[in-house]
Amino acid sequence: MYKQIAHAADSTAPVLIIGESGAGKELVARAIHGHSKRAREPFVGINCGAIADTLLESELFGHARGSFTGAVSDHKGVFEQAGGGTVLLDEIGDTTPALQVRLLRVLEEGEVRPVGGTRSLRVSALVIAATNRPLEQAVAEGRFRQDLYYRLSVILIRVPPLRERRADIPLLIGSFLEDACKRAGQRKELSAEALAALMRHTWPGNVRELRNTIERLVVSSRGSLLEAVDLPDTVLAARLSADEQPFADLPTLDELERRYLLHVLAAANRNRTRAAEILGIDRRTLYRMAERFGIDLKE
Repeated sequence: MYKQIAHAADSTAPVLIIGESGAGKELVARAIHGHSKRAREPFVGINCGAIADTLLESELFGHARGSFTGAVSDHKGVFEQAGGGTVLLDEIGDTTPALQVRLLRVLEEGEVRPVGGTRSLRVSALVIAATNRPLEQAVAEGRFRQDLYYRLSVILIRVPPLRERRADIPLLIGSFLEDACKRAGQRKELSAEALAALMRHTWPGNVRELRNTIERLVVSSRGSLLEAVDLPDTVLAARLSADEQPFADLPTLDELERRYLLHVLAAANRNRTRAAEILGIDRRTLYRMAERFGIDLKE
């Protein structure tokens, strides 16, 4: 994903970011903008699913004074506001077919016409769209224009949900805990039991849910040590199947010890005396260790 962000930052092609709610799609969009040559220009985002259809067109493309009731002055849309910067169209899957036609024209012709306006305006902003909906399915069902989908997804970035990157959880917890403690003016630590419970949770709300949980934990708990009992019931009730265990892809300590023994033996050219010296043990212990791991020292 980081490589895709770097590639998108060097390009002028539209970007489509897909991922579940709370996974960090806007952070990816801001990273693309921040690492591009457009970084000094505005970054303007709009949530297409949070604005009524009647107002969204005006927010996107702007409107001319007197174009409708309440339009007492000219209004710049997000494309004009962004200038040579970046426009983030969040929840693009919630747009209507009519609006999708206009968005396609912006991408293909680089022009917008404000509502009620008499002339088109040239725009040069990089367009990044984001969605938590399966757009390919929406295309198949006729709810999203296929040509717009292909135009937006020149560069396609998938943000994996938190449950697919559990190794990130302790790092995120550390960052969120530090930030929350600074805002609260307190110093608090997380117990091992609390961390284990947080690791077991499936986090349907992804990183946003994790951040809110840590902030609430810091604010609501009285002690300096955050215990598992302080966690929300939804977190404490989490249970994972065997294939969802955190760090399931990492070796056990026994496996690491076996690998290290093989590495030392190879480095010592199978010289058992030298290998024992490197390991800081006697030869008898070396033999017992090799026997435990099924390694034949005579081979």
